[in-house]
Amino acid sequence: MTTASFPEIQQREFRTVLGHFPTGVCVVTAMEGDEPIGMVVGSFTSVSLDPPLVAFLADRSSSTFPRIREATSFCVNVLAADQESLCRAFATRGADRFSGTSWRPAPSGAPILENVVAWIDCVPDVIHEAGDHYIYIGRVTDLAVENPTLPLLFFQGGYGAFSLGSLVMGAQSALAEHLVLADRARDEMTALAKRSGIEVLALVPSAESFILVASASPSGATAPLRIGTALPFAPPAGRVFVAWAGRECIDAWYARSPVPLTDAERARLDIEVDAVRRHGWTPAFYSDRMEDLWETLSQIGRVGQTPMLVRHAAELVASLERHSTPEDVDEATAGSVQSVMAPVFDARAQAVLMLSISGIPRSSSLERVEALRDDLLAVCARVTDSIGGRLPPELARTH
Repeated sequence: MTTASFPEIQQREFRTVLGHFPTGVCVVTAMEGDEPIGMVVGSFTSVSLDPPLVAFLADRSSSTFPRIREATSFCVNVLAADQESLCRAFATRGADRFSGTSWRPAPSGAPILENVVAWIDCVPDVIHEAGDHYIYIGRVTDLAVENPTLPLLFFQGGYGAFSLGSLVMGAQSALAEHLVLADRARDEMTALAKRSGIEVLALVPSAESFILVASASPSGATAPLRIGTALPFAPPAGRVFVAWAGRECIDAWYARSPVPLTDAERARLDIEVDAVRRHGWTPAFYSDRMEDLWETLSQIGRVGQTPMLVRHAAELVASLERHSTPEDVDEATAGSVQSVMAPVFDARAQAVLMLSISGIPRSSSLERVEALRDDLLAVCARVTDSIGGRLPPELARTH
């Protein structure tokens, strides 16, 4: 049997070629007595699901790894895209790495760094020698998503983040007409935002989602990364789009509920959909879930759409309080109205665009909320007229 001969691989070439593969960036932490210790690693991976094992690679020349190796546990902190400065602090030899760094103990006691994407708490399992590195395998004892945002990546010698094109709205042909409608509404949206001092959003229905296609703020600034955010078109979200669509569409909307609806829940939703038809608008009230949803959407605006953020937004939409109709807005509840929403209609008197005044200041008076509602309804009527649309008969009688 002959021994194969291999060409000598130059280190520079090795680094150049492998540099075309992006890697995530983590900080592995542990406790040395009462002192927290940590090191940056660029080679971290899951190893096994059963049992749950992960691994990271440590340079043999590292002065910190021998200390982590002696610890009874360690925690892998997945850094967020905006934590490059933290990464560099932990990668600097001789630096006081925990100076100014907030952390809390994981269940094992190893440090969880503030605002990391996720943490994985481990106990040592086995270590292997591999050339100029060690492969250190740990058994996972606990883990959690801390901050569902984009992770920090190392690629071709630099740090950065990535965006997921598959989750961006893109140039879907089915949305082309809706995008034209949103563009036709832009001037009215901008003027409404300036008059009200509140952000105005435009959303369109698309298959099993409804999509944010435009926004206008009082300052004129936009959050372009939030444009294209798709939310599940499922109860309780989307009443404005199904109110005039007929029974079959309403039942299909009910069927998309992530949790099967009871007869009582369907009856309540029927009441809410009917209220939208009669009044031509609907409110949404502040709640812990609503605030969490808007914070999640703001985070999407800052870092883009990650699977975790999109999934979290979908879960929040599904859990929103269903009981909200125009009749629920009175002197006692006006101060809790978060947004008012109304439709723009096409030539068939179908809702093809929803405009929303979102982020109404808390404790607003009933008079203020009603003034915002009336202004929004007038804007929607003008946009409907400008696109050749028409109001449904029940609303035409009241205008």
